[in-house]
Formats: sequence, C-alpha cells, structure tokens
Amino acid sequence: MRSYASLLYTPALRLASVAEPGRMHADMLVLDLEDSTHPARKAEARALLADADLTRAGLPALGLRVNSIATPDGLEDLRTLLELDAVIGGVPIDVVFIPKIAGPGDVAIYRSLLGLTSNAPQICSFIETVDSVENAFAIAEVSDGLCFGQADLTAEMYAENAAYLDYARARLCVAAARHRVPAIDTNSFELHDLDVVAASCRAAREAGFTGKAAIHPRQVPVIAEAFTVGADELAEYRRVVADYDATPSGFAVEKDRVLAPPFVLRARRMLALHAPAEA
Repeated sequence: MRSYASLLYTPALRLASVAEPGRMHADMLVLDLEDSTHPARKAEARALLADADLTRAGLPALGLRVNSIATPDGLEDLRTLLELDAVIGGVPIDVVFIPKIAGPGDVAIYRSLLGLTSNAPQICSFIETVDSVENAFAIAEVSDGLCFGQADLTAEMYAENAAYLDYARARLCVAAARHRVPAIDTNSFELHDLDVVAASCRAAREAGFTGKAAIHPRQVPVIAEAFTVGADELAEYRRVVADYDATPSGFAVEKDRVLAPPFVLRARRMLALHAPAEA
C-alpha cells in the first residue's frame, strides 16, 4: 500500500456529493459503510454503491470502510463487495479498511474473501481495540497498512487514559515501520479551529504516522501540508543514498551532515514508502 497523506472519509449515503469532477482534493476518498452510516440505513448505503457512477469524479484513489465481519452488516458488506467484484461506480477499490479486528486471523479472513475478486484490494487494518493494540505487530505483518481508531479504543476503557493511548499510538507506528506499511492517524473531530487540527497533525507525524484521516474537506489542506513528502525532501533522501554509495570508506563527516549506515537506511526506507518506483 502506498503512502497517502490525506484520506477523506465520506458516508456512503453521501456518495453523490463526491461524484462530480473537481470535488475531491484528498489523496484518497474513503466511502464509509461503518460508523458514519446509521444502522437502519446500511442496506440503503450498499444499494447506492451498486448504482453509483464515479467515473467522472477523477478520484486519485478509492477506499471503502466496511463493517466488522462479526456483524450481519459486515457479512452483507463483503457479499456486496464480491458481487461488485470490488468495483464501485466503474472505479476499482484500492483499499478496504477493516474495523474492530483483534488479531491477524481476522485479517486472513478478509484477505481470503477479497482474493476472490478479479483485482483484490489491499487491506488496511484498524488498530482500535485493546486486543489489536497488543497484537499490532502480528496484524501489521499481514496487512498493507494500519489505521488508528482512537474513538473506538477509548470507548473500550473506563476513561480516556492518555498514557495508554500514547502507548497504543507508539505500538502502531513502530509495528507499521517494522513491517514497512503506512501508519494513518485517527481523524480529528475539530471542524472549525484548524490550528488544533494542524497541531494534531504535527504531533502525529512526530510520532511516526505517515498520513491522517479527515472527516470534512476543510481539514484536507491542513493534513496534506503536514504529511505530504515533497520533491525537495525526496531529493535529499536520494542525495544521501547516492553520496553514501560514492563514499569509499562507508562513513563520512561533511560540513552539514554525517553519512553513516543508519541515516542511509532511513533514507532508503523513506524512498521505499513515498517513492516506491524509485527505491
């Protein structure tokens, strides 16, 4: 799974609002059948997926968040996905986002079912249960990406334990880095004070997240600014690798930097994540 800086979640019931050209500015549109779709209207949302036309929307990438397969709606979501051959409105689904998983075995079930489609979507697993936090490394090993679901994780606890949430975020980010997959931060529920959103983006990037979810278009530019790895940054990673490869001693101290294996390794990994065709 390539790294996406900004992912805009839209309720599947509002699919028509993003179907027109020029409406999508995030790196990925994620149609949501789960939390943002009322239980009484989930069947209606699935029917909209079958009748949609997204061919004019100019989507850079398309994702779908389904309900847990442990629920009747989750089973129906997967059945619909198979019937649609993982294509919505003429656009193939790039990534399926799976919620409420406990361990790698849950991911294997989705992988097996999605493998029945002509072009199986990748899988991004939500770390949003206590069990998934503890199993983060095993989940990352069988996933194409990880997402943090702070609201659902907090709901499992008696209180919003800041120390535990920091622990959960750290485990997710390190597990993602260990298995070379993207780490996507939870969305912000702040819709008006974009300085708050920007601060949460900076903290997330410093923690090791590679992207962040948005629930409103006005959040997207702030998220994109924080997480987009630009041409200059990629060029510097390339210079580090090239200069190190040209150093006969394998170690060099220059005026403004040190060329040593740990720094070169990080440069190679960042290129693999953000410019995989070149790494």
